[in-house]
Amino acid sequence: MDFARFTKLVGKNARKARWLASQTQEEAASEVLTFRLLAALERGEGNPTLQTLFLLARKLGVSVKDLVETGTEKPLDEPLYASKVEQPPRRKPSQRVRKR
Repeated sequence: MDFARFTKLVGKNARKARWLASQTQEEAASEVLTFRLLAALERGEGNPTLQTLFLLARKLGVSVKDLVETGTEKPLDEPLYASKVEQPPRRKPSQRVRKR
């Protein structure tokens, strides 16, 4: 999936979440973002920050995951937050030889 398709699907999710919350665009945008930014996001034309998605999700009573879940991804066997994984050992930066 390309990024343009992803943003369209996120926009549809945002609109559905707003409808489920029975809010107008003006109500959903208040205290979170501008009306124009929300309208653009719902049309799939925006690229919201994580903070914007976080605040919008709280305002609409959903999770950020609900907003960005497109149904096209293969889910992990175990969610990342529950995964027990160790940080890999640090590697030294590669030594690049400068040409003069």
